[in-house]
Amino acid sequence: MIQKTVDTIIVGAGVAGIGCANQLDKKNNDFLVISKDIGGRILTSDDGIINYGAFFVCDDYTHVLPWVNRASRIRLSDFLFHEEGNTFQLYEPRLIWYAKDMIRIRRLLRQFRRLFHLFRKKVESSSQKTVLEQMPWLYELYMMNAVDFVKLHHLERGVERYLNKGLYSTTFSPVEKMNAFSFLEFLLPLITPIYTFVFQKDKVVEMLGDRFIAGEVGDIQFIDGGYRVKTNDAMYMSKNVVLATEIGWSSRYAGVHLMNRGVRTCMMHVRGVPKACIARKRYQMFCSPSNVQAIADNLDGTFLFYYRENPAPLHQFFKEVEVIASHVWDPAGRIDGHTLIDPDRGHGLFLVGDYNIVGLEESYITGVSAANQIIQKS
Repeated sequence: MIQKTVDTIIVGAGVAGIGCANQLDKKNNDFLVISKDIGGRILTSDDGIINYGAFFVCDDYTHVLPWVNRASRIRLSDFLFHEEGNTFQLYEPRLIWYAKDMIRIRRLLRQFRRLFHLFRKKVESSSQKTVLEQMPWLYELYMMNAVDFVKLHHLERGVERYLNKGLYSTTFSPVEKMNAFSFLEFLLPLITPIYTFVFQKDKVVEMLGDRFIAGEVGDIQFIDGGYRVKTNDAMYMSKNVVLATEIGWSSRYAGVHLMNRGVRTCMMHVRGVPKACIARKRYQMFCSPSNVQAIADNLDGTFLFYYRENPAPLHQFFKEVEVIASHVWDPAGRIDGHTLIDPDRGHGLFLVGDYNIVGLEESYITGVSAANQIIQKS
């Protein structure tokens, strides 16, 4: 039985789905959001205070910032690097040995950031694929391996000592597997302030109102010029469908056969007494191929422990430890590769999310872009 007919159905309520819904709401367009939760990979503790998934926001996230409350600023001096049993911090005396590399990378990041901001603005009314193909240097970066970019600009020493650990702990991918665009994107916190945050889920719930359906989509069919979207207990009709889900799920309906490789991470929220090796700084960073990816001190006696595969070596870092919660993301994102997917799949079907470029702001903007195309067509 058909429960309701609307202009647009958005499947998924992560940041991309929220971006699409909010843009349609601004223009008074008819829509429904169907999702098992709100926030997607902005997964939080039961009290909504500790972020398990997306951990920080940059101060240039102009679309995402209205939906979060910024908390403490994360500073480079808060990090401790781990490598083969040794620990060191960024601001150590030997940093002077790597000064030329760090100066070069900051210069490249400033150049990248200027174009990246322009890229974001253009994507609001186009697509990431189209805009990248129109911006030669950004397109070249996307198609280049990060290791080749590092060699081209003589950054090997600084990357080996510091940057590969920061990237592995924030992307869960080694530099050897990522493209140069992702390499620079995830180093932007070197020149851009970043903050922990609290997701304002109540604000999203208020915006969506009765247009949010809690459930999981079981099937999508294109019949007689429209879509039938089935959940476990209902069916809905629409002219447009926006797939705001992980591309591995969306691909079956969007006809996508080639996509970037996913990266895996596991997380444990633990209460424990830290050993000396992690007690000096709030954030611990590791390098590939370490099973441990990152450790974050929540300053309330609890920690977030990120790792690749079980068993998690908790007792290597804690004297006493109790697991509060755990979660596995597989994938946690698609950092590795050079594939560009067109979001407009035809007949009013759109893909949104971080299947091309990973990041909260980037995901949100793909939702805005799809909404703007729907608005323009209607």
